[in-house]
Amino acid sequence: MDTYHCYRELQRCETAFTIELCDRGSPVTILAPHGGRIEPHTTDIARLIAGDDFNYYSFNGLKEGCNRILHITSHRFDEQRALALAQRSETVIVVHGCTRKEKLVFLGGLDNRLKQRIGANLERERIPHVHSVKRFSGIHTDNICNRGITGKGVQLEISRPLRDDPKAWSAIARGVRAAIDFENTSCR
Repeated sequence: MDTYHCYRELQRCETAFTIELCDRGSPVTILAPHGGRIEPHTTDIARLIAGDDFNYYSFNGLKEGCNRILHITSHRFDEQRALALAQRSETVIVVHGCTRKEKLVFLGGLDNRLKQRIGANLERERIPHVHSVKRFSGIHTDNICNRGITGKGVQLEISRPLRDDPKAWSAIARGVRAAIDFENTSCR
């Protein structure tokens, strides 16, 4: 259960956070709405996926402890700069962290074609993954991953063992970027 139901509520009570935003004018946006110390290393992974060419956004928790209090559920995440970036993007991919003990990425969101492509690329990168389990399905239409131009995006829920492994960050980023590149070139 979240402490805050929206960004405005959080902003009135909290100051230990920063927002990183890099708008490169790309049709692709990578977001980490629970970055920094909220879901550790999601910012690092999102930054790697974005590279130097995709838009990038991260809401970073900076508290010494209890950063979970800064978590706003994805379908209520309404920080205006994140929404504005997502809403003018054709492709939106959101990086989250989960507490599963095994190395695993849960793929969710409404963009089934991109999700399948990412899954195939993660397979090549030897990153274990599963599609759309109920808890991490990302199918709510207000989920930040589904707030782009197409109304469908992808959510990655990455387990802690993968988030704690910088080699896995690179493999995940390669897999996701290859899927985006394929989608962008095959749709032209």
